[in-house]
Amino acid sequence: HEKRWKVSEKRINYYKKQTGKDYDIRKRIEIYKDLKKDEQNIAITVYPSLYTYEQNNIFPLSGMSHSKTIYCNENGFYNIYLSDRYGFNNPDNEWSKEEIEYLLVGDSFVLGACVNRPNDISSVLRTLSNKPVLNLGYGSNGPLIEYATLREYLGPNVKNILWVFYENDLSDINSELKSEILQKYLLDLKFNQNLKSKQNQIDELTAEKIEK
Repeated sequence: HEKRWKVSEKRINYYKKQTGKDYDIRKRIEIYKDLKKDEQNIAITVYPSLYTYEQNNIFPLSGMSHSKTIYCNENGFYNIYLSDRYGFNNPDNEWSKEEIEYLLVGDSFVLGACVNRPNDISSVLRTLSNKPVLNLGYGSNGPLIEYATLREYLGPNVKNILWVFYENDLSDINSELKSEILQKYLLDLKFNQNLKSKQNQIDELTAEKIEK
């Protein structure tokens, strides 16, 4: 996914005609370095699944907090979102709402690939319902990571949980079960990493992944 996009001239020209802008064919790491020249709080999405085979003290279930996060490009531009206090794609003040009408969990579709707000699923729900909505999705998540995410971040003020399922999610179970930490969510109903209090560690691990 870090290879330069192979885009046809027809598609490039069509995008230019429709938007007046050039089709962005840079790799994510290139746009990251370009933006990093002027701003420090720049990140790239680092999928939780990338930690499956690592022996870290914690298993992150989100990305870097309070950062402009570069995700993906399917339409000629990279979508970039400002992550919240826990590294998810939400306006940060959603976490302070007294009641959450909808909480979404899932993979890249929920995270917001490859559109900017207000065109992601959670933003559309906020507009349609005029209610607070939390997005706990992240790319490449499977059912076990999604379950772990609920265990870590689901609060008692949530009224409705929406699990956005895609059929290839089931195949992710095979690799997720290789993680000793993820297994603990299945074996011990009281298990918790207390990730809300460990965002600094998550940010550090994310930064290391990006640099690598």
